[in-house]
Amino acid sequence: MVKNAEHNKPYWRAPIWININYLTLDALNHYSKSDGQYAHLANELYFQLRSNLVQNIANQYSKTGFFWENYNDTNGEGLGTHPFTGWTTLVVNILANTYD
Repeated sequence: MVKNAEHNKPYWRAPIWININYLTLDALNHYSKSDGQYAHLANELYFQLRSNLVQNIANQYSKTGFFWENYNDTNGEGLGTHPFTGWTTLVVNILANTYD
């Protein structure tokens, strides 16, 4: 990974951001319902990502008592601001399969 300048943190690189995953789930959900050749793969990826994301948020909440701004891409630990009830609360929409 390319290093940032000394005073420029890699804010959007590496951590798991719920808002980006929400958009990814929205797209996978859409393509899983299409007639395309990759609908089955999109469906599998959708359910795998959804399960991993929800499980990690729940695990970190159980462990720390907080929702976090983002999550470590290697071990899933909460990172950034906490408590953070901004886009991490998109997990409610994810659980409800609401993508609008």
